[in-house]
Amino acid sequence: MINLTATASIEKMKSQYIKLLKKQITKLEDEGFDLEAWKTSAITVLQRIFGESDLRYKQIENLKIDYSSWALRDSNSTYKPVETAKLKGKEVLNTAIDEIEIFGAPENHAMEVLGHDFVKKLQEMNEPDRKKHFNDMKKDKLVDLLMKLTS
Repeated sequence: MINLTATASIEKMKSQYIKLLKKQITKLEDEGFDLEAWKTSAITVLQRIFGESDLRYKQIENLKIDYSSWALRDSNSTYKPVETAKLKGKEVLNTAIDEIEIFGAPENHAMEVLGHDFVKKLQEMNEPDRKKHFNDMKKDKLVDLLMKLTS
């Protein structure tokens, strides 16, 4: 039996992730666009959604505006370094959106930090059992757990 509350929550999370990624794409068209500032926020979003082990953020991190290109010296050239960087960034984010739409929201960051088995066990518990599990934990254990999740 599928837990309808969990399913609704997953769909909401999926929708929120897509909304967040689309917002980053919209920022590419801002009048005062700054690549370095945009990269910082895009990397933060990607790591929040997919975790730090996902390499998409590296693709964003490596974007740069190359003004030393030979194409810039050619007066007939259509090469636009800022537009090229924006297009690459947009493609990385669109691919992330496609992945979420096709495969669903990525697994919770908690699984990466706390371990798949621990999180899976918590997800399988009903709410009263989950509450009891945390109520039975000592304060220092709970603090350690929260610190891991927020790092």
